[in-house]
Amino acid sequence: DLDSLATLDKPYVERIVDRSLRRLGIEQLDLVQLAWWSYDIERWVEVAGWLNDLRTAGKISQVGATNFDVESLKAIVDAGVPIRSHQIQYSALDHRPEGGMVEYCQANGIGIFCYGTLAGGFLSDRHLGASDPGADPGNRSLVKYRLIIDEYGGWEAYQALLAEMKRIAHSHSATVAQIALRYVLDRPGVTSAIVGVSGAERVAEACGVFDLALGDD
Repeated sequence: DLDSLATLDKPYVERIVDRSLRRLGIEQLDLVQLAWWSYDIERWVEVAGWLNDLRTAGKISQVGATNFDVESLKAIVDAGVPIRSHQIQYSALDHRPEGGMVEYCQANGIGIFCYGTLAGGFLSDRHLGASDPGADPGNRSLVKYRLIIDEYGGWEAYQALLAEMKRIAHSHSATVAQIALRYVLDRPGVTSAIVGVSGAERVAEACGVFDLALGDD
């Protein structure tokens, strides 16, 4: 939590890891990802080192990172912490990782672990031809992704993207969401993606991406 960054200590971090181990009933966590809420509090490298100590102790298999910029992620790696994955927002609407992060992760063996791949559902058939919801699209998550649409170029540019994705989807007997997910999984350096599903019927749609292949064109 933001309020605890300045006073965080190593025993606290170990207690949190131990709590997860107990809850899951296992002896080792596969992956623990570090997120840091404020670069004004310059302790993220120190805390990453504590997680690495827990890795060498056998409580954690791999250490990952979440939402760092290149400079701050580099500081962790340069300190000797082997970062396995980096969870960042990446989609057909959001190309910020291509501003240096993709190159850095590839050069350092860090898998890019994507979220926001469907932009909270904005990258789906149901929004094609829809009117602009403005500043209040429905919930806090959608507000965030609506801002990404603005950064992409606005509602008209977004609708043009959806129309093109729909054309591609039709040629593959697929959905826009499947095209959006396949696009991200095919990007250099990407190893995995998180997909939120609103119901069980969406699981089959998400899994269908593994039968989908997009050509270079």
